[in-house]
Amino acid sequence: MTTRAEVNTPAEVAAFLKGISRAAVTTHTGVDGDAVGSAVALVYLLRRLGAEAVFCHGEPVPEYLRWLLPHEQLFEAPEGYDLLVVDTSRADRAGVGGTPRLNIDHHEDNPLYAEYNLVNPRAAASAEIVYDLYLELGVEVEKPAAEALYTAIRTDTGGFRFRNVSPRAHEIVAELMRAGVVPAEMYDRLNRTATIEQLNIVGLCLAKARRYGEVVVTTIENEDYERTGATELDSKEAIDYLRSVAGVDVVAHLREVPEGTKASLRSEAVDVGEIARRFGGGGHRLAAGYTVEGVRPEKAKEMLLAELARVVDLGGAR
Repeated sequence: MTTRAEVNTPAEVAAFLKGISRAAVTTHTGVDGDAVGSAVALVYLLRRLGAEAVFCHGEPVPEYLRWLLPHEQLFEAPEGYDLLVVDTSRADRAGVGGTPRLNIDHHEDNPLYAEYNLVNPRAAASAEIVYDLYLELGVEVEKPAAEALYTAIRTDTGGFRFRNVSPRAHEIVAELMRAGVVPAEMYDRLNRTATIEQLNIVGLCLAKARRYGEVVVTTIENEDYERTGATELDSKEAIDYLRSVAGVDVVAHLREVPEGTKASLRSEAVDVGEIARRFGGGGHRLAAGYTVEGVRPEKAKEMLLAELARVVDLGGAR
């Protein structure tokens, strides 16, 4: 296998997909709506082309997204299946092992790691790129695929609130509604799924939030999981609430994981993708993340504030 230094065209990728007979589709670890929705929509597309296609991922898919899956989840790629990776900025973040033949993504720092690479940083979600392949191949988007694509676009745009929303995103959503998507029903499926444990851990995240000038940071540790009965995945919902603080340019959610500390960063003005890359992570300019191994959240917060001090006003606090 050889990789290319430039992005393939949709026509080239469409021709590649036509030649596939068996495909295993995966996405990045720590999945979100775009990850699962885009991958599932690609599975449906491949099946319409006559291929045997499955979704596989080494981690359990969160409950609020599990209804999208076209079959019982596979936790590894079947032998002899071509590996296709969606919404994954680096090959080492893929949900299963193997050599990717196709890389579909919208992260600007994607290094084009597969045999075929269809990467468009201007897309609001990787789902836009998958949708364009439906158009390129002349395949009708049926309701299950439309719901997967809608989930992907809706979640990666923060319910159409983030700055990555474009006229194109709304135009695609209009077509998905014509294919049978009902936004009110999708809202219930995606948002009315919380547990009391999730509610408690989010509340604890907010209670532990601290402001440092133009930055808000919250930390969650193992004892917080024990106290609430929640998981690290449950706590991730807190970050959007942190964004509501007036006069803040960066919000950070640091939570303890077995490897150390996982961080999620969001901003409306600061390139947090560059901050994340300094810690070995990555993502978008205004939404990124990373993991610091062997470091607990309070220490990780000190390290993060030291980096942020170079680009934002911490109000004299460090």
